[in-house]
Amino acid sequence: MPANHYFSETPEGELVQREISVTLGGVKTTVVTAGGVFSPEHIDQGTQVLLAHIASAKPTGIFLDIGCGWGPIALALAIQSPKATIYAVDVNERCLELTKIN
Repeated sequence: MPANHYFSETPEGELVQREISVTLGGVKTTVVTAGGVFSPEHIDQGTQVLLAHIASAKPTGIFLDIGCGWGPIALALAIQSPKATIYAVDVNERCLELTKIN
C-alpha cells in the first residue's frame, strides 16, 4: 500500500489549489480543493447522500464534521444553520487548511 493517502497527516507533494463549482445548502458556490485530499474534483456520492439531509438540521446547536476533507458538510451546515457552532476536524493538515479557506 502506498505511504501517502488522503488520510495521511501531511500529504506529499506541493499544494496546488484549484477551484470547483458545487451546490451546498442549496447555494451554488465556488470552493478551493487540492490533491492529497478525498474527492478533490467533486462532491462524492456518499457526501451527497448526507447533504440531502442538511435541510433537516436544526438552526442552532453544535455540529461536528469528522473527516471534513475540503469542507462540504461543514460548509453546507454553516449555510443551513448560520447561528450554529460547527467544528470540522480531519487528520489531514491540507484538509484543515482548505476548509478554513472555504
